[in-house]
Amino acid sequence: MVNKQYAVLSNYRLAVNRLLICMLAVFLRILAYIYCIDFLKKRPELSVPQNSFRRLIDGVYMLRDGVSPYDGDMIHCQPILLYLFTAVIDHPNLLLIIFLSFDVVTSEILRMIAIVYLKNHGSSVENIERIANLVSKCYMLNPIAVASCAIFSLSVVCNLITALFILAFVKGSVLFSSILFSVLVQLSLYPAIYICALLVKFSALKERIMIIAFSIITVTALLFFNYFLNGNNWNYIDSTYKFLLDVRDLTPNVGIFWYFFIEVFNHFRRFFLWVFQINILVYLVPLSLTLRSNAFLLLQQLMILISVFTSYPSMADCLIYLSLLPLFENLKKYFRWGLISGGALLVTIVLAPVMWQMWIVTGSGNANFYFAATLIYSVAQIFLLTDLLYGYLRLKLVERRGITDESKIAVLMFK
Repeated sequence: MVNKQYAVLSNYRLAVNRLLICMLAVFLRILAYIYCIDFLKKRPELSVPQNSFRRLIDGVYMLRDGVSPYDGDMIHCQPILLYLFTAVIDHPNLLLIIFLSFDVVTSEILRMIAIVYLKNHGSSVENIERIANLVSKCYMLNPIAVASCAIFSLSVVCNLITALFILAFVKGSVLFSSILFSVLVQLSLYPAIYICALLVKFSALKERIMIIAFSIITVTALLFFNYFLNGNNWNYIDSTYKFLLDVRDLTPNVGIFWYFFIEVFNHFRRFFLWVFQINILVYLVPLSLTLRSNAFLLLQQLMILISVFTSYPSMADCLIYLSLLPLFENLKKYFRWGLISGGALLVTIVLAPVMWQMWIVTGSGNANFYFAATLIYSVAQIFLLTDLLYGYLRLKLVERRGITDESKIAVLMFK
């Protein structure tokens, strides 16, 4: 009886704690929207051509005036997004409520992902609850998430769909995983590499055939749906998918493309464009083979690759995988660069606006200043990727050989 009362009291305290965290996170987003929106919406670390809400507003007004949003080089999101926001674009308070709801739902989905994943791995009830709450807090209280919500970044929508996809993935739902995977590919081409994680997760031939079939059908249906929404015109392809591959807009961001293509000679541009775009594909086979027994970690690695090697990344791209890092608590003791990676990510959040101010506003710096900050951001993510991979391989080696004194492991042996 006493144990039952204690359990009820403990659950009540956890529920109150979750509610308070949620209220605090919502309050921070409202404060950022009221007092910081003019500063935040101009930040190249948060707003890129593909997720800019200011560009989406222009596209909606062009639609209302009977002008195709894709005739110029302003709009780079899909027609379906333009039509989804048409009814609420003139109601900023309603938009704030919608984006706040998106973030709250995303955090709850991430919490559900943690619960499902940890249950599948036999964790205790106390450990599951602790880590699941930590995952939710990591997302809701992340300053990048707060800022992205305050400026109505379309990355909030992408993160919600990504979280839904991961939930379907860990639950083992072939149908919903395929459909949500296709939606992500429609929003941005780069999530197509998630197919590797899907094929590793669902290893049966029948499941793989279903994944490929469902994905092709959904992608085709969405392509034609956007075609009809765009007035039976395919010109949105050039402004969305081809735009991502051609890298026509060299406005600075936290990626590595813009600086290089500003400097490169035009007659070399096509060659290096292929090199940069193919680069993300080089790692797929080695990672898939190495992590063939852990599809979830493979998916985590692919999310990091996308955050680093896309043509127009924003800091919001790292929110989902950073929030899910507590799920790999068993790998933490093997990390070699954890402090450096975490410190570099935190420093970049502060350093990037300073370098931008010196370069663009005061003129006391140059492009190298800002690129140095963005390069630190990319390198920190690569360090995190290698730490996760190294930790996994070392853990597997310890388990395979039954080593109790882990200090004796000097060299990893790959078989």
